[in-house]
Amino acid sequence: MGIIVQKYGGTSVGNVKKIKQVAERVKKTIQDGQQVIVVVSAMGDTTDELVSLMHEVTDHPPRREMDMMLTTGEQISIALLSTVLQELNVPSISYTGWQAGIETEAVFGNARILDINTDRIIESLNEEKVVIVAGFQGLTEKEEIATLGRGGSDTSAVALAAAVNADHCEINTDVDGVYSTDPRIVPNARKLPTISHDEMLEMAALGASVIHPRAVELAKVHGVRIMIRSSFSDIEGTLIKEANNMEKEMVVSGVAYDTDIIKIEVLKMPNQVGITSNLFDYIAKENINVDMIVLSEHGTDTFNVAFTVNNQEAERTIKILNDHKDELKFEDAFYQDGVAKVSIIGSGMVTNPGVAAKMFTVLSDKNIPIKMINTSEIKVSCVIPEKEGKKAVKLLHSAYDLDTENETMVEI
Repeated sequence: MGIIVQKYGGTSVGNVKKIKQVAERVKKTIQDGQQVIVVVSAMGDTTDELVSLMHEVTDHPPRREMDMMLTTGEQISIALLSTVLQELNVPSISYTGWQAGIETEAVFGNARILDINTDRIIESLNEEKVVIVAGFQGLTEKEEIATLGRGGSDTSAVALAAAVNADHCEINTDVDGVYSTDPRIVPNARKLPTISHDEMLEMAALGASVIHPRAVELAKVHGVRIMIRSSFSDIEGTLIKEANNMEKEMVVSGVAYDTDIIKIEVLKMPNQVGITSNLFDYIAKENINVDMIVLSEHGTDTFNVAFTVNNQEAERTIKILNDHKDELKFEDAFYQDGVAKVSIIGSGMVTNPGVAAKMFTVLSDKNIPIKMINTSEIKVSCVIPEKEGKKAVKLLHSAYDLDTENETMVEI
């Protein structure tokens, strides 16, 4: 008898009817001879509603109190699901993140998991109970409640799968797998039967919303196989696993699109050793993730730096920079909205020259300006005007033979 971790997101448990459907799926997994740990998110828009409620009280909510409030959403879900399972004569027990032994770092709103004490979970599994765990949350060393950030339930599920050495982790969501791009933009996007951890990590980080990047990162480190599938059907999903030779033969496997970015520009910083590290140290200390970075000399004495952050961090990033303006000695700092990031991803790119050049040609031929470029072994990303974003996705998807009617694509 193996262990399967199943995660159900907010849309999957959006109301009592859907929770009952989830319970039936869990019951069927038990009947198939598996032990099951279920991780659930808050119901539907509960988290957004709780955030709005807090902002009715203050424009600047304390992060500790925000976490205290937000974790209640998942607690409602676990109690309801456990109760429904018991009504179906399936023994179950619900645990908050801290009851499940999840220890996090002391960062409110965006904590990382440090350790999981699985004793209580294993004991309940041995008692032939379904263990239902509230995602998105844990407890710090000083017994403070902390959340893992948006998408944190994915991270909770994969971390639990790693901790109990589960056979695999299912991410049950409102889509039936990972596609070569967003089907809402390109209707003939292709569903991928399998994809490597590395490719999925890039796609998730670059805007594909089917799974949180931190969850994929954890899965890669601990060798956890993840199945992305629909909560509402039995259609075969997409398996995320270790890379193999077949995957490496594929040049480009997907096109990602992200509008949740802001471009920050810092002008005329003094050309001094260490000044750049100081700038990004100040930002990192506030737990703000920086993505693309471009430095350009401005004469011989100064330089400009541009980088991207999440939309929600724009104002806070500018405030941090201005708070340290005397030390950093820059002339001005501001952010530019109305931009998007379009990326191509593929494990075969490292051994195929000309892939990036083709991307730039496709965009320039249609007069789509490129504001920033970032590359790795398996991805190329361009910041472009947001108004050109969907057009760029469609062009690149066709240019790299990813459309379903095109038979030249190498299957993975």
